[in-house]
Amino acid sequence: MDFFDPQGEPLVTPRALVKRLTRPSLGVKARRAEACALICVIPPDLRAFVKRLHGEPVKAWQGFREVYRGYHGAKKVTIARAPFGAPGCVALAEELASFGMQRALFIGYCGSLQPEVRAGDIVCPTQAVREEGTSFHYLPSDIPAQPHPDIQKLIVDCLQRRKVPCHEGTIWTTDAIYRETKGKVERYQKEGVLGVEMELAALFAFGTAKKIPIGGILVVADELATGRWRPRFFSPRLIKGVRRARTAAVEILGEMG
Repeated sequence: MDFFDPQGEPLVTPRALVKRLTRPSLGVKARRAEACALICVIPPDLRAFVKRLHGEPVKAWQGFREVYRGYHGAKKVTIARAPFGAPGCVALAEELASFGMQRALFIGYCGSLQPEVRAGDIVCPTQAVREEGTSFHYLPSDIPAQPHPDIQKLIVDCLQRRKVPCHEGTIWTTDAIYRETKGKVERYQKEGVLGVEMELAALFAFGTAKKIPIGGILVVADELATGRWRPRFFSPRLIKGVRRARTAAVEILGEMG
């Protein structure tokens, strides 16, 4: 079945849904998203970015989404936390875009598939294998899911300036966290895929379809290369990598225009 409808107009629009699920007495300006947004998926990252960027909750979104307005010098930015997984992450991106977001940086986590990609390492995806459902509603199946080259260049340049190593290459996006099977891991290993995660193929497809530049940074949180799952969620290497990624993300935001 082909899910892509190039002429389709949605019956449920993100703007209408947000207006009905947030405070009805507040106008459009109260829900405004800044042109530049930082999207993360775990509460500790959200708290860290809110603190670094002097974030203030956007009250009109409270009770529906976790959205903050931060400050990078004189520049205002939106900071938001997405649900895990492609559908919820893209829904948030749709909603922010409907209220003013024009470009976004995503920071998330992945499991490594290659032995040289270790916990705490940073991965800069150049393409995402589309093994989830959401991207197929935004792009035909033969179009690759890729980040915006300008945003990804900013990411890589920033990491190089900071002398932070990163792995550039393809990642695998899946909806099914419990179907990362040994056979599939081995197949993607042989194809050179660096890691597996749950959001970026859909976010990249959304960005391409809507002409909204989106780039992504991933930190390796667990390892699958040996054919066994090695969670490294609280390892010193992961903590160091997360700190590096957060610092770089803040710097990149300042350069995103």
